[in-house]
Amino acid sequence: MAQPLTSMLTAVCGSGISKERSTRSVLATCCTFAVPDPMVRSAMRKLLLEHEQVHISNRPHSRILLWPISVGLMAVMVGSAALEKLQPHTFSEWAPGAEPLREPLMVCVVVLVVLVWLFYPLRRVLRWTGTKYVLTNQRLLVRKGLMGRRFQVRALTQIKELRPVQNWRQRMVGSGDLELLMHPDTVVVIPEIPHWNEFIKDAQQFWATEFREPMQQTPRERDYAGVVGMSEKEQRKLGRDH
Repeated sequence: MAQPLTSMLTAVCGSGISKERSTRSVLATCCTFAVPDPMVRSAMRKLLLEHEQVHISNRPHSRILLWPISVGLMAVMVGSAALEKLQPHTFSEWAPGAEPLREPLMVCVVVLVVLVWLFYPLRRVLRWTGTKYVLTNQRLLVRKGLMGRRFQVRALTQIKELRPVQNWRQRMVGSGDLELLMHPDTVVVIPEIPHWNEFIKDAQQFWATEFREPMQQTPRERDYAGVVGMSEKEQRKLGRDH
């Protein structure tokens, strides 16, 4: 039963994955942390700003495919058991006299299994394949879709707070969520980020840098003593008198 899963994930993740690998190793191989710079720059060249550099580009963690693929395998198992019951010898034992219905029932079982795969496992795999998180030194971009691509762009200067969130299941595989508190007080969630610790560390570093630069460029306001032109000696004398 693991053969259809392995072959499908091999087509999604690349031909370099061996068919003899287990399902768990294939899922781990699909989740890559970084894409080579030429590939990233060719796809993101039109969206990058001046002096903007791509540091991390990855898909959501492949653990989100575990349940859809499990459902697909269960559908294949149930369909196989049903087709076995619809074989001529077996069918005549538990449904005598209903031989004309055997072939239509077999077609219905096959069509039902195919529909389950099309509307749930395959759909989720394609959605996972078309989703990509891109972290630059200025922005956080989320790309969705294979053919018609949609981009969600979040400038780091518009983020008020970064909130890392990780439950116990995500902690086991090293993934997690990132909540972005935006202006004005809206929360945007980036779910199932792989290599969560590294992603959060770099995101917080770039976010702090984007906030630090405007503060360093802003001139400090003069205090009251500087405004009225008091010398240091006059300030000490004023402090003794009061």
